[in-house]
Amino acid sequence: MELSPVVQALIAAFEEPKPQGREGVHPTVSGTVSLLAVLYEKARNAVEFRAEHLVRRAAIERILKRRIMINGGSNTVAENLILELLWAKYIDSSLVDDAKIADIQAIINRYLSIRHKVFDAGTKPAGITWETLMGLASSEIEETMASARKREALTDFFYQAIRPKITIPGADDRLINIQTYIAIERAYNGADEALIVFHLSKMVQPDWFTQKSDPSPLVPSFLQNLASVQQSLRDPLGEPLSRYIRRHTPPFLLIRDFFLEVGDKARGVMEKPEDFDAKLAELASRRYREIGTKVRRAIVRSIIYIFLTKMLFALALEAPFDLYVAKRVSYVSLAINTLFPPILLFLVAGFISVPGADNTRRLIERIKKIIYRFDELKAENDVFAPGGQNRRPILTTVFSVFYLATFLISFGLISFLLTKLRFNIASQIIFVFFVTLVSFFAYRIRAAAREYEMVERQGFLAPVMDFFFLPILRVGHVLSREIAKINIFIFLFDFILEAPLKVIFEVAEEWIRFVRTKKEEII
Repeated sequence: MELSPVVQALIAAFEEPKPQGREGVHPTVSGTVSLLAVLYEKARNAVEFRAEHLVRRAAIERILKRRIMINGGSNTVAENLILELLWAKYIDSSLVDDAKIADIQAIINRYLSIRHKVFDAGTKPAGITWETLMGLASSEIEETMASARKREALTDFFYQAIRPKITIPGADDRLINIQTYIAIERAYNGADEALIVFHLSKMVQPDWFTQKSDPSPLVPSFLQNLASVQQSLRDPLGEPLSRYIRRHTPPFLLIRDFFLEVGDKARGVMEKPEDFDAKLAELASRRYREIGTKVRRAIVRSIIYIFLTKMLFALALEAPFDLYVAKRVSYVSLAINTLFPPILLFLVAGFISVPGADNTRRLIERIKKIIYRFDELKAENDVFAPGGQNRRPILTTVFSVFYLATFLISFGLISFLLTKLRFNIASQIIFVFFVTLVSFFAYRIRAAAREYEMVERQGFLAPVMDFFFLPILRVGHVLSREIAKINIFIFLFDFILEAPLKVIFEVAEEWIRFVRTKKEEII
């Protein structure tokens, strides 16, 4: 069976021989210190809600900022960074040796050259901060340690499949290409802004990332291209295009699972359609079973995050209001505001159902068309239409007014019920705060649980419920985005606890190494 060159390229990327293990000196760390570092990282990550596949890059950025702030332009920044990553088990020692550490130090020096020549000189490039550069550096360092070749091959495969369906009147191909890639990174890969900026920058100016000598001549063009990339992330086309891409992700997610599992055996399995069907069905069933575990883990993380970062702070405001303004403590409102958020999340989890056999059949049929008849995809009618023509403007205006009215109806009903329960104004504000925030987290968890669904299941009354529930989700979305910037626990961990704690870890590491050396001398 003749496969499309695009499919052949994806298969070939997974048939490439694995890189040989590096023969240099691999750093080692103490198991005792590592256990303490892992516990610290778990506590630190609990106060920041972040997708699990982005935690390591964020940790690299956080450690890098602190090390540069403490050590400046020291040539030991890379070595100390790797040491901390090994402590926390973000990487295995087999991934790094002395040569790899030297490569990482060269990356750090490249970005430090921008700091010295641009930021320290008093120049502020438009829209570019030191945090932007640290996000780039951390992304590049992570890719240097762990190859992203397979990830890039899968992303390119999705891009080649979806790009012919996207046409935007009046837009040039370069804009469409960039926005399509950004949408795939967001909807398919779940990448954060730092990773997207890094991958786009590599495409726009690859010589910056391969520069071995003085990077000064490249700095002006690099900053100019970086500003252009950041502007692309704010394009209004991004949101509707991401929604369109997200609708097409289920079969490509299962294709990714298939290739990551079978690796270089993919060609042999695909040559036997029966074996291919069986493997896809097995993978789909496994992913469905994992949904329950994923949902429970997400709920626990959400509860911990909300409780540690928001609830303690809010309840600390409610109790003083009750004591000094209302002159009485409302134990009913305190109990409801404390217990309702986790109960709501667990209730949501109870109503999440996994896809069934019909969904698996649809997935397999779609994947077989993508793999075996790839060139037919461009002829499909499901094309992206930005905005769309408003055929009934009067109805749209009526619906918009009604939608605004649902804000008053939804929150008015909540306020009415809370007043009946003798909630004061502070308690009501805190209740609405948590209901909207928890509802938004619950919505995200439900969306994550449905990532393999080909057709969205919807009950008879679901559109009506959604319409009145949308205001709560909208407010929760705004609150989660804006209040995430105000996290006192992140400040506590990053600027008060982490630096002295890591010094203690370093001293302990050196002491254990010293004792081990002395024991070896005796033996």
